[in-house]
Amino acid sequence: MDFEIVLTLVLLLGLIYYFRQAHASQKNKNRIIDLLVIGIVFLASPKLSAYIETNFSSQPAGINDPFEIAGILIFAYGWLILIVEKFWEGVKNGGDDNPLTK
Repeated sequence: MDFEIVLTLVLLLGLIYYFRQAHASQKNKNRIIDLLVIGIVFLASPKLSAYIETNFSSQPAGINDPFEIAGILIFAYGWLILIVEKFWEGVKNGGDDNPLTK
């Protein structure tokens, strides 16, 4: 087995462990999970930027800024949290919050 594959599996198992521990936390569970996700985004954004540059970019090298990609990913994460929260809020209320149906 390739060393890079083994290292990736170990890192993924470690991340799963940290998320399970954060989920079991009684205080600041959401804050801890958010910080873990933001840390992962900042960790992965330079590699993602290099991957995009080499495989998909028609622009000259160096145009894709890792911080720009990290910002997009963090924004998408916040948006996803909002959408999921509003979905479960609607499910909980039975979907009766629509003013057009009243």
